[in-house]
Amino acid sequence: MEAIFRNYGCRIKDSIIYKGLRTIFLENDLLRIGVLVDKGSDIFEFLYKPQDMDFVWLSPFGIKDPKTGLLTKSQQAGKFLDYYEGGWQDIFPNGGNHCSYNGIEFGRHDEISLLPWNYEIIEDSKEKVIVKLWVNTRLTPFYVEKLLILEKGNPCLMVSEKVFNKSPVDIKTIFGIHLVYGHPFLDEHCKINISAKKGRTYEIEGYLDDNIELEKEFDWPFLPTRNGKETDLSIIPSKDTITAKFLYLSELEKGQYEIINEKIGLKIVVNWNKDIMPFVWFWQEFNKTDGYPWYKMARVLGLEPFSTNIMGLKRTVEKNKALIIEANSELRSDLEVAIIKSDIM
Repeated sequence: MEAIFRNYGCRIKDSIIYKGLRTIFLENDLLRIGVLVDKGSDIFEFLYKPQDMDFVWLSPFGIKDPKTGLLTKSQQAGKFLDYYEGGWQDIFPNGGNHCSYNGIEFGRHDEISLLPWNYEIIEDSKEKVIVKLWVNTRLTPFYVEKLLILEKGNPCLMVSEKVFNKSPVDIKTIFGIHLVYGHPFLDEHCKINISAKKGRTYEIEGYLDDNIELEKEFDWPFLPTRNGKETDLSIIPSKDTITAKFLYLSELEKGQYEIINEKIGLKIVVNWNKDIMPFVWFWQEFNKTDGYPWYKMARVLGLEPFSTNIMGLKRTVEKNKALIIEANSELRSDLEVAIIKSDIM
């Protein structure tokens, strides 16, 4: 089905090549969603039209086409960061660090986040648009499909996703949603609301400020520091704060969080299947890392629902935290991302 040529109501713009990549845009009267079909089906634009406010963080290094942006040497960790434009990605079947598992050398966040996807327009009316995207993995025997849905008058993107194991064996995986936020929405006027009870810092050096202990469990949102003080992680620090943090949130009452910007009176609300993704990866990179890939040029917050609180599929399997997709079976998951006017201003 071809997109209908229309400049009102819900609508789709496709057959677009942007930075060398097939790209589509879904719109209603409140939102415009940009999707890089040829690169992981990444969402690189999530614009709330009434206030011209985009919620997606974009890397200062821009969009690079994995098919043509050849590197002089491949990174041991894989290509995810080499081609990471920011935006939002699905992460499957490896999440986090590169590893060797089950005969495969997985890169960071391999593999659907770097593959070109296919798409088809399912519904295109002024009341609703639905686009189906799908991909077959190459290192593993999976078919992944998702529907992106926008309805008239609804400031919410609905995503219905399924993963099908085409093989006759059970396969252990990681599944996550790599959601990151930045300028212009994210600033010191933002506050995070999430029903987590616990947090735990990452176990490898280089991802945390020097005054934070590795593998430190704490009560959310108060992260203790080595000097006996604590940091309230629910509050976004001021723009002159230089910090890096990586940790996991757990014991969630529900699969939901919201980030409220009290100055502009908007909040983003994310809902997902907590039974599939019971953890949230919390990542702050605020102009701290002076080497590859940020060079103190990134100011980004990640709040990422994940199936595990362990980085890398090999270690996740060893810790009995893997998401198992049984032979010839299907896993379904839903996501909703909505923009709501806040009553706090």
